[in-house]
Amino acid sequence: MTAELHCAHCDQETLHTLVYAGRLLVSTTCQTCQTQVKHEPGDLRIQYVKDLENRILTKPGRLWKRFWRSPVAVFWSFPKKTIEQPRKIWDEIKELFK
Repeated sequence: MTAELHCAHCDQETLHTLVYAGRLLVSTTCQTCQTQVKHEPGDLRIQYVKDLENRILTKPGRLWKRFWRSPVAVFWSFPKKTIEQPRKIWDEIKELFK
């Protein structure tokens, strides 16, 4: 994902590449000067575990809401999403240990 942010190194508004693990921002990289800002790995891992726990606990409710909004779409997408979810979480975890 990209966003226009103020770069402290360039001292101007530039495009930055944003890297997320789940809903947590892992790092930002200025596309002009390549300066990267990362969170402390230990703090990020603790926050990620808390966020993952929250996502797991709230998933049944979120799925139920989606089902009532569009049962046919949930019915057809559920098998694919169920298969893809472990890979998605694995990719998030790998991002934390880069």
